[in-house]
Amino acid sequence: MDIKKIKQLREETGLGMLEVKEALQKANDDLNEARKILKELSSPQKTSVRVASKGMTNLVIKDDQAILFEVNAETDFVVKNPAFTNMVEMIGNALIESQAITVKDALNVTLDGEKIEEIILKTGTIIKENTYLRRFHRIRKQPSQGFGSYIHQQGKLSILVILHHTDPILGKDLAMHIASYAPTYLSIDAIDKETVAYERFMLEKNQGPVSDDVLMDHLKTISLYEQPFIKNPDLLIRELVNDNPVIDFYRFELGQGIENKLNCRLDIPCDGSKISVTPLYGKE
Repeated sequence: MDIKKIKQLREETGLGMLEVKEALQKANDDLNEARKILKELSSPQKTSVRVASKGMTNLVIKDDQAILFEVNAETDFVVKNPAFTNMVEMIGNALIESQAITVKDALNVTLDGEKIEEIILKTGTIIKENTYLRRFHRIRKQPSQGFGSYIHQQGKLSILVILHHTDPILGKDLAMHIASYAPTYLSIDAIDKETVAYERFMLEKNQGPVSDDVLMDHLKTISLYEQPFIKNPDLLIRELVNDNPVIDFYRFELGQGIENKLNCRLDIPCDGSKISVTPLYGKE
């Protein structure tokens, strides 16, 4: 068996020595035939019954743009696997340089002549887990505005904040606060009547009829501006950002919406509630 062919196929596919040798043996040392066998081996395993809800989220910022995305796999162990973590970092660097806006766009972005979709599939074969790009958002701010960001626990949470003007310290503090307090809305004033009605429905579903005051207290707990600042509970966020308002915030939590195993939309939890994110902020 030609050792050069083994090396070449390993470099092309990222597969181990055993898989490559077996493919070459089945192909009678024919390189093209071995590629076909290995490609078949790289196909997703339809027999897997595990829900791919693990993995990691990631956030990449460059100039006035940022991307948030989530790559899912089947077990928690993938965040300790360099093949997976390096792949997430690699595709993040490629995606921020691209013009991709949707998941479909992102999967078709090429890196060294290979589509992102193929790179993710190959990585899934290496780690022997179903692996896929679940969601992707691109955010564009105005030049005068500022970003704040925070990534928590190897990508379990990725937070992005857009401020009226640049303030790295405030941006980081707010991102860490959002990671901990998990607000759903920016402010009570920003919640429309239909959403208020929905929040009342969900609250009453769990605890029976509630008064307007109880509903308002609930809305305050899930509105960023009405939350006590994590570093100083005597200070509300709306007081903290009085001179530098928050334009919007993005909170990507790993597996968000998958846990109920329903047919969820990419950025909406299975309970139907909304997330205060949009695919592209400031699109002209």
